[in-house]
Amino acid sequence: MRATNLVLGCVLLALSLESTPASAQVLIGYLLGGKLSSETFQMGFEVGANFSTLDGLADAKRTNQAVFGLFGDWMFSEHVHLAGAILPFAGRGAEGLAPIPTGDPAFDSQIPGSIMERKMNYVEIPVLLKWAPHRKEGLRVGAGPSFGIVTGATDRYAAVSPAGTPYTLERDVEDKLPGLDMGISLDAEWRFKMLAIAVRYTDGLTDMRLEGSSDAVHSRVLTGTGRIYLGKKP
Repeated sequence: MRATNLVLGCVLLALSLESTPASAQVLIGYLLGGKLSSETFQMGFEVGANFSTLDGLADAKRTNQAVFGLFGDWMFSEHVHLAGAILPFAGRGAEGLAPIPTGDPAFDSQIPGSIMERKMNYVEIPVLLKWAPHRKEGLRVGAGPSFGIVTGATDRYAAVSPAGTPYTLERDVEDKLPGLDMGISLDAEWRFKMLAIAVRYTDGLTDMRLEGSSDAVHSRVLTGTGRIYLGKKP
């Protein structure tokens, strides 16, 4: 029960830090890591990149965006562990997209022949049940739900003027997208004494199409990260 309360406390605190600078989160992480880590519960920083695309948008190409936040591991049994993370900096999207008409004649007259990029800012919260052959180190594999809270979204068009001058158009589309992107995540991790390397694939289940669009759109994300444990002695 104590470990469950600690995990819940970490979740609430990390959500409150969504808009704080990364340096503040680093400080909070160090403080929490020293106080909360134990033989059955560890936490630390997760740092890496999302390699994402949007299935359902024409000509979508994968885009790379940074991932940063806090994670926690509850080792409640020898071989079965519960792991989660709060990643306030977790971008998704796609580039190389065919331009999408907006319905604004002044805007739409400038985008024929342009290339569009959609960038979406997320707070990612994966919750994973993991199997571990060895409790302390080595391989971990797991699966579970992923909650993606959309905190911002922009369509950016790389256009060219009649005179041949390149310029950029931007359109805020956050209010035209669902606010929560649910998904299923599969995670593989190799743990060392003080850190771990991991890869996670998230298959988006929520239809992330813009209002009025005809085709369904789903996020597909491959995440590569390093996980640094805090409050843990080598």
